[in-house]
Amino acid sequence: MLGTHPDLGYTIAALSRHATNPSPDHQCALEHVFCYLQATSDHQLILRRGTLGNSTLLGYADADWASDVNDCKSTSGYMFKLRGSAISWSSKKQAAIVLSSTKAEYITRAHTTKEAIWLRQLLFELGQDMSSPTILRIDNQSTITIAQNPEFYDCTKHINIHYHFLQQVIDDGMVELTYTPTGEQVANALTKGLPPALHNKFKSLMGIHHLD
Repeated sequence: MLGTHPDLGYTIAALSRHATNPSPDHQCALEHVFCYLQATSDHQLILRRGTLGNSTLLGYADADWASDVNDCKSTSGYMFKLRGSAISWSSKKQAAIVLSSTKAEYITRAHTTKEAIWLRQLLFELGQDMSSPTILRIDNQSTITIAQNPEFYDCTKHINIHYHFLQQVIDDGMVELTYTPTGEQVANALTKGLPPALHNKFKSLMGIHHLD
């Protein structure tokens, strides 16, 4: 999952939380994972070759509010693609319980932005042109409004200050938030379980394909 299977990001993260005290349900879910891996053994994450300076970094971010039934904490997920394939991804439970879906989404964007900054610096050191902002595609319009309009104080005064650096990064032209409908939000695969058709769609968008 860490190196070649972003499609299992959410599943492995969820199962890992119960590794010390698994129930029969968790064992059954793990067996499903093994069956999935066996059935998709001829699917691989394909990284495409490109010319120097012809790389566009694209990010996706999503949050599932209060998704953990045990402690009501939210799940954050992000993915970055380069030349159509995933190069960085994460599925992680947030550290604290939040009071709204907007805060859960906003915290996720802040963590995603940190990864975007690191990837931009890496690509710059490799000779890539990073003069244009990195696009972050999200499916929550209120988060875009808050990030671009810091005067919405009543909506954000309960959010810790270290998450607000996202506004500064946007002002500096390093990151640009754009709205993407939920059905096209590939980071959904890193925050929740999905029906087979949508899972397969997002797996393809990640760059995981059947080898001919």
